[in-house]
Amino acid sequence: MRYPFSLALLIAFLLTGCADSPGLSEEESQAQSQVQAQTQAQTEQQELGVMVQALQQAIATPSAEHLEVIARYGTDSRYYVMIRGWLVQQLSGLESQLAAHGDQAPEALRAQAEHLKAAIRRIDLE
Repeated sequence: MRYPFSLALLIAFLLTGCADSPGLSEEESQAQSQVQAQTQAQTEQQELGVMVQALQQAIATPSAEHLEVIARYGTDSRYYVMIRGWLVQQLSGLESQLAAHGDQAPEALRAQAEHLKAAIRRIDLE
């Protein structure tokens, strides 16, 4: 009869996390938890930085590949509002420049505006 109780005790011990850090004091365990939290936060910040840099490049250079990059990040519900807002602001600035140039607007500005409109449509539809 001791075996099932011992097994249950071992399972409870493992599930509560007591076996994760044998021999660590409460302070050491808290320090280890803080280090893990800081490492995770730094990793998340680096991932966001990579995403922002990729988006910056994709917004600046019209192409089908860059449209895919925008769509990949823009359809992620965590970032949709931020990315759509960024695209709208960029488009607003370009449309202002196009209006100032009138019919003599450079083709590059027109292409950039079309790229941003396509990107907005793409992330709105998916």
